[in-house]
Amino acid sequence: MKRSGLILFVVLLTGCKSIPPFEPPSPSSLIVVNVHWQDKGVAGIPIVLLQTRDSVCTGTNGLAVFAVPDGHYVVRAYGINRGGPVMLSIDFDVFAKPGENAVVDIVDCIPCV
Repeated sequence: MKRSGLILFVVLLTGCKSIPPFEPPSPSSLIVVNVHWQDKGVAGIPIVLLQTRDSVCTGTNGLAVFAVPDGHYVVRAYGINRGGPVMLSIDFDVFAKPGENAVVDIVDCIPCV
C-alpha cells in the first residue's frame, strides 16, 4: 500500500508544471471623457467603463480618464441632458489604440433642464 502511494505521488509530481502567475495586460492608452456645456466642464457626472467596471465622476474640469490596454470599450455616462428629458444613461463606443488617447466628447445641455 505504501509503495502504490509513493508511485502515485511521483507520477503526480512529474505531471506538475510551473505556471507563470496571471498578469493582466498593461495599460497602453488612455480613454479621456470630456463632459461639457459650451466651453465649461461639467463636474460630478458618473462615468463607467463597462468592460472593466471602473467608475469615476468627472472632475471640476469635466474630465474622466481611464488607463486601458488597446481594444474596444463602451463608456457609459449618466444624467446627460441632450435637449429634452435627462437620459438615465448614454453609451459611447471607444476604440483605444496603443500609445494614443481616445477622446469621448459629451455635450451636457445645462440650460435644457
